[in-house]
Amino acid sequence: MASSKHYAYYIRGSQLAIVEHDSSSGDGLNYSGADINDIGPSGGLQWKSPIASITDGLEIEYAYSPRYQVLSNTTIDVNKFYVLGWTVINGYLTFLRNKDNSLASWLTTPESAVTSGSSGDTGGQSLDYIVVGGSSRWNGLHRVQTASDKGRLITYTKVSNEDAYWENQQVDFNTDEEIFDGGAGTLFLADHFTTNDYVFITGSGTGQNNGMFSISSISTSTTAASSKLTLGTRYAIVVSSDTQSGPTGLSNEYSAAASLTGETDQSDISIYKAYRDFSYVLTDVNVLNDESDTIDLPEYLAKALVYYVKAKVAEDQGDIEQKEYNMREFRRILEKHESSKIWGARQLGVGPHAIR
Repeated sequence: MASSKHYAYYIRGSQLAIVEHDSSSGDGLNYSGADINDIGPSGGLQWKSPIASITDGLEIEYAYSPRYQVLSNTTIDVNKFYVLGWTVINGYLTFLRNKDNSLASWLTTPESAVTSGSSGDTGGQSLDYIVVGGSSRWNGLHRVQTASDKGRLITYTKVSNEDAYWENQQVDFNTDEEIFDGGAGTLFLADHFTTNDYVFITGSGTGQNNGMFSISSISTSTTAASSKLTLGTRYAIVVSSDTQSGPTGLSNEYSAAASLTGETDQSDISIYKAYRDFSYVLTDVNVLNDESDTIDLPEYLAKALVYYVKAKVAEDQGDIEQKEYNMREFRRILEKHESSKIWGARQLGVGPHAIR
């Protein structure tokens, strides 16, 4: 029996979306037409995100040309580094990484690969890129801005969040897992967090006081020293050298109840509101930086590129006839290349002796 389900797709930029025909609802995307195969804008058939479960799923084949290449096989703690989440510093996306008993330093081996492993780069840190994977929000290419020895990897990706953070502050830690103003009288931490938020702390002389924590409760007060955060769980990246976290597997996140060491009047503590998002960054990324880069094109498409360049040169010279000729050849080669990706039998010739 023929299926009554009908699907379509549309492309917006580099995104591919699947929609399903819904004849039972009056809302959704409207298209006119006598049937499924005759669709035009405005009024008529109703389309929306798939509305029914499909036992065997949908298979989608979609080819695209990426803006970068990861040139090496990925190996954990060589060119693949897990991060616990992110924060925003001065308006820029910042990835966060700490180990079992210390903050990760992005300036020393092996993490320093984020500023020295970008293939094809010639200018050191200013030209280094990373590729993020496994994130709920930030997957894709990012350019490195600043690598820190305090677990922070700042990128050039702008973020609109305006989350609170403080750097080089006086902060106290107590063994009840609380942190609060350490004497300046200006730090009202509880005003900026709620229960189940996350916080990233650096600057303590004790490793277990640094890193990413969940917040189990807050205590608000009109007195800074009584405006407190109570920390719940401390999260860490699993590395083989950590005796506690190593056995759980290098691709896992390690967690344990916070266990703070009492410290008074620490004057160089930085606190950031953070977002827990266990993901990873890849190094050894090749992107197009300048004219010396190699464009990774199939030999057939290289011919199309020659016609495109000739067309632009002719346009600059005012030779419109040559410009149009070269653009026609450019499009012809592109169309033939795209047609080569389509599955199915091809008809050769016409008439009763055509080969199918």
